[in-house]
Amino acid sequence: MSTIAIGDIHGNLRALEDLLNCIVPHISSDDTVVFLGDYIDRGPDSKGCIEAILSFQDSYSGRVATLLGNHEQWLMRTYKDNTSHSWLLGMEAFETIQSYSRDAAEKLRQEAEREALRLILDRVPLPYDIFFDAVPQKHKEFFKNLRIFYRTPDAVCVHGGLNPRAGRIEEQFPEDIIWGTDDFPAHYDGSDLVVYGHTCNPVIDKNGRPYPRIVGQTFGIDTICKGVLTALKLPENIVIRSDRFS
Repeated sequence: MSTIAIGDIHGNLRALEDLLNCIVPHISSDDTVVFLGDYIDRGPDSKGCIEAILSFQDSYSGRVATLLGNHEQWLMRTYKDNTSHSWLLGMEAFETIQSYSRDAAEKLRQEAEREALRLILDRVPLPYDIFFDAVPQKHKEFFKNLRIFYRTPDAVCVHGGLNPRAGRIEEQFPEDIIWGTDDFPAHYDGSDLVVYGHTCNPVIDKNGRPYPRIVGQTFGIDTICKGVLTALKLPENIVIRSDRFS
């Protein structure tokens, strides 16, 4: 029984497809695959990434856990409140919107430019329904059901990190788990091995290839900013990486 944690994807479908092909020889039905969040934004095909994850869930006979990243967290705030614009203004969300509907992306961009500062000062609404209506119901359910963390016999899997002073993961605030804290991972000295994404801080080898950042009992596997998607198999400590797709 092993745990395979997969780092941030950010709309990079080519890297995701390549990595999933790479991990198939390394997994069995007794293993657990954990996606650490941030599936959307920045890259060109967020919709395709969600489709690929859902397809993997349907075809894989083992356990699959999908975590809530900060990008999905802010997406869902906008889904619930059309005056909440943090996702649109702060997360490079237009790439995601366009992957579902070019018309919705164009319309929302026009409306956002027209409202300008009022989006921040007055919390005026935007017509986000034209985007969410283009999102398949199965994708909406996927976003709604994302987990804050996932514990396996090998590790605690989180998106951002945790608060080193707040005890076990089960006792922590969701915001600290999703976003991490300033003193994580440097001051973490807990007994759990923690695998996290969110912070693109890989170790770069002499050939320019990114590797996980290992600090004490923590593994940071967010490498997608370098065009490479990374997975970590535990307890074997096997690093599996996609080719580079920038």
